[in-house]
Amino acid sequence: MPHAALGDRANGSGAGSATPKRRAGYAVYEPLGQKIGIAEELFVNRDGEPQYIRVRTRFIGARSVLIPVRFVETDEESNALVLR
Repeated sequence: MPHAALGDRANGSGAGSATPKRRAGYAVYEPLGQKIGIAEELFVNRDGEPQYIRVRTRFIGARSVLIPVRFVETDEESNALVLR
């Protein structure tokens, strides 16, 4: 998943964390096309590689969940993230 997918700053787990540009607000969809929420933040490891995306869900009692980036594909045309 490209770093450009998620906003102005990222949270790292160590001092060596990178700060990739991102576009917070990408819609997040499940594999069948149902919208499940909005991407809020990207978390990177000490090497600056993206690890997790925090997603604000649309369900009743909206909450945030972390999704490993290995389960996400970026659709730049529609500014969306799709779970695989």
